Amino acid sequence: MSPTQPALPDAPPYLTYGAATLRFSHIGAGDPGRGMVPFYHYRIFVDNLDIGHINFRVGDTEHVLLCSGHIGYGISELFRGHGYALQACLALAPFVRMVSPEVIITAAPDNYASLRTIEHLGAQFLDETAVPEHDPHYEHGSRLKRRYHWSP
Repeated sequence: MSPTQPALPDAPPYLTYGAATLRFSHIGAGDPGRGMVPFYHYRIFVDNLDIGHINFRVGDTEHVLLCSGHIGYGISELFRGHGYALQACLALAPFVRMVSPEVIITAAPDNYASLRTIEHLGAQFLDETAVPEHDPHYEHGSRLKRRYHWSP
């Protein structure tokens, strides 16, 4: 991905893997002044229940490469521990490959569930890096990120 923003491809309306179905919601504009890039937002459904979300960020800013990563997800507390984040990432993988052959995924060092998900994806550990003081994640208390390289 280049620092200049290419035209974004159309989002597939539905993506599935295992029990997870992703339903496209919208493209977020990002916030270039804060290093935030446009992103595809999908809701994650299991058995027609909305259990969380997954975002695919398109662009390579310091914020994305060091802090937020290209892929971000959240699973509602009641549905955690069933591998749904992993299934959502695998459902998203064919679309990600259409846009970029490789992405960065990050997690806080103490977010063990996300770290397990990332490792189960087969992503390769790159490093643990400090969150820059000017980054929005720092403003919310984040100080370190573990960074992984994923070729979906």
